[in-house]
Amino acid sequence: MGKYKWGAVSAVLTIGVLAGCSATPEKGGDAAENTSPSASAAASAQAAKKDDGKKDEKAAAGSPDAWKKGTRVGPAGSLCELPVSFDVAKMWQPKGLKPEDGKLLGEFMGHKSARGACEIDAKPAGNIGFIRVWATDPTKKSPREVLEEFTGEQPRVLKKEFSDTKAGELPAAEVSYTTKSPLRDEPQQERAFAVVTPKGAAVVHLGGFDNTEHKEMLPAYEMAKKSVAPVS
Repeated sequence: MGKYKWGAVSAVLTIGVLAGCSATPEKGGDAAENTSPSASAAASAQAAKKDDGKKDEKAAAGSPDAWKKGTRVGPAGSLCELPVSFDVAKMWQPKGLKPEDGKLLGEFMGHKSARGACEIDAKPAGNIGFIRVWATDPTKKSPREVLEEFTGEQPRVLKKEFSDTKAGELPAAEVSYTTKSPLRDEPQQERAFAVVTPKGAAVVHLGGFDNTEHKEMLPAYEMAKKSVAPVS
């Protein structure tokens, strides 16, 4: 009788141990299920943080002092709203032009095919000159045709050299040319590139007080050209 009783007790203990072991994974499974909402919440928080970061970046690009550390112009809300966007070198100060002011600038400088849209002043960076952006309404012209018309309107042009290139990933045309300076005997060097988008064409032009200033400002111009992207 004692043997049977001990055997029964052993069986009960064995079953209890096995039951306890089998319960552990179930508890672990419950824990995994309980942590799933936390993981989802963390992922949502991370996504929200990225969205906030993008909003902050966009807001910073449109802030009055964004240009001091380098900024980007072109998108809605930036300091200049344009058919394309591009990077602006540190300490170059962009200023968007109202339509009426842009039209007056075009008339003053002899450009009827495009209106002034943005002036990026190099003086805070230590140079005398501007990168100016000229914009048009939507057009079926090629970048080369836009640029030929633009330079054809400019007075005192002496020599022009056109080339096909890219601005960012967009097809573009570029011209390097000289104009007769009313103040100096030396011909003044100038440069511009043009791109065409569904929102219109943009001509990005670099002049300068003299040829030394022009040469020193070329890196900012090249930065703009390499970083061009269409505006959505």
